[in-house]
Amino acid sequence: MIVGAKLKSAAPVFCVSVAQPTIDYLVDRLGFTLVGSAGDPPAWASLVRDQMEIMVVCGAHPPPAQDWAAYIYVAGVDELYAEFQRRGADLVGPPQDKPYNNREFEVRMPDGRLVAFGG
Repeated sequence: MIVGAKLKSAAPVFCVSVAQPTIDYLVDRLGFTLVGSAGDPPAWASLVRDQMEIMVVCGAHPPPAQDWAAYIYVAGVDELYAEFQRRGADLVGPPQDKPYNNREFEVRMPDGRLVAFGG
């Protein structure tokens, strides 16, 4: 029995001016699966990989900060890096051990924002 409220998961939302390049990148380079979309061309999309969901929303948004848009915790950081490398993802650098006890790497999205993968 659940007592009180409980947070279960989070889904980063990437606000973009044109959705299709980001959707294609998430599918082709990062191995996500498109599970839902709305509009033609898409104005909204939901993509998943394992237990992780990312949503893409199209609109007149300001340009993204060229910094982390999301930090995704993973198992097998080095294996994931190698997979993304084979898929042709824009990798900022190889996995690094950080002083906060995570090993992580960054991927640059088509619009310049960064997504960090670590654990």
